Amino acid sequence: MPLFDTDAIVLRHYELGEADKIIVLFSKQRGKIRVVAKGVRKTKSTLAAGLEPFTYNHVLVYQGNSDLGNLSQCDIENSFADLRNDFVKMSYASYAAELVNELTIDKDVNKSLFNLLLITYRLLSNSDKNNLVIRTFELKLLNLLGYRPYLNSCVKCGTELNSNFRFNATEGGVVCAECAESWNDKISLGTIKFMNRLLDLDYKGIMKLNLPAYAREELGAIVPNYIESIIDKKLKAVSFLEMIDID
Repeated sequence: MPLFDTDAIVLRHYELGEADKIIVLFSKQRGKIRVVAKGVRKTKSTLAAGLEPFTYNHVLVYQGNSDLGNLSQCDIENSFADLRNDFVKMSYASYAAELVNELTIDKDVNKSLFNLLLITYRLLSNSDKNNLVIRTFELKLLNLLGYRPYLNSCVKCGTELNSNFRFNATEGGVVCAECAESWNDKISLGTIKFMNRLLDLDYKGIMKLNLPAYAREELGAIVPNYIESIIDKKLKAVSFLEMIDID
């Protein structure tokens, strides 16, 4: 079917030629797709407003023989302009977009992930609990994609949790003192309990929580390290989050 429509969120864009852009979208019905927006860099383009990062659109795409579709129409559902106009919120929103882009493959449909990204942008837009929102997003994203961290016992030997354990990013879970390596991240029992709550609670319950300082610090190191071990590369937005993590 050469012409299709779908709800989609803009993850990123980059220039193509003198007037065009390639737009990376995460769509509800088609997963991650890449489309060409022809002439969008011209001042009179009607598409430009809907192609800013984080924008939630309903798009019409012509898909020919190329992997790149041609964007024909773009109707804004929510521009999330406030996320782009606030440096702190923009950094968190950019990190969420980077995670989706790095952890998904093209055209792999995941409606739950689309909904998770959309609710994350809505919460970032309407709440001041930026850190809580993004830590929840990380963990629920990992869970949806089959990378839920193992937190019940030592991931290597099965020893029950005690007061001396760490988190091994390459193994994807907690390890006991006997199995731990010197480079494994420190993690407390309280942080493990918070991780399980963020994974299992719905957002109504999550937004009532307040992460204590120790859990924020540990999660800010552990979860990005785990994600980087999965994708085998550094995440660009992590350094920005470390600078602005003040909420």
